[in-house]
Amino acid sequence: MNLFLDAANTDCWADLAGTGLFSGITTNPLLIQRAGLETSIQTYQTLYDKATKLGYPCIQFQVFGENWLQCAQSISSIGPKVFIKIPANKMGFEVISKLSLPDRITLTAVYSVGQVIAAEALQVAYTEPYYARLRDAIENADELFDRMHDIAFETELLVASLQSKAQFLDLAARGFSTFALPEPIARAFFQSTLADESIADFENAARS
Repeated sequence: MNLFLDAANTDCWADLAGTGLFSGITTNPLLIQRAGLETSIQTYQTLYDKATKLGYPCIQFQVFGENWLQCAQSISSIGPKVFIKIPANKMGFEVISKLSLPDRITLTAVYSVGQVIAAEALQVAYTEPYYARLRDAIENADELFDRMHDIAFETELLVASLQSKAQFLDLAARGFSTFALPEPIARAFFQSTLADESIADFENAARS
C-alpha cells in the first residue's frame, strides 16, 4: 500500500509525519489556495523544505501558468524529492515528452481510460484519476476505474478525489493500492473505537 497525504496544510504534515504511514505528499493549486498560500515556485520551495525536514520521502507539485514546460523545469530544480504533476491533455503530453523525466511525473486530472493509455505510452511514474469527481459526473465510474486498473502496468494509479473513508476502503478491497488521502481520511482511516477501548483496558491492567 502506497499512501500519500493530499494536503498543503503543514500543521497536518507535522502531526502525521511520525506515523510513518505516508510515502509522500501531493498538492495542487486548489489545496495550496485553501491553505492560505500563493501558488508560486517560491511557495513550492518553502513547502519542499518543510516536507523534507519532516522526513517525507517526496512531494508533488503541479505546473501552472501559461508556460507549463518552463514551470515544470523550475519545479524539477527544486530538489531531487519532487514529482511534477502535469494535467492529462495535449499540452501536458507535449510537456512530458520534452521533459524526458517520466520517472518524476504524475499525470493528473485523469477521468478516462484513454488518458490512462496515454500515461502507459509515456511511461510516467504515476497517473492520478479523480474518483469522487468522476462518480458525480457519470453513472459507470466504478466500471471505468476497474478498467483503468486493468490497463495500468507501466504507470501506477494514484487514486485521488476521495470523499469518505468508505470510498477509500472499498477501492483498497478492490485491488487499488496507491492513494492520495485528504486530511480527514488520512487522520481517520486507521482509528478504531474498539482498539482504543482495548488499549485503555491494557493500560488499566498494567497500572493495577
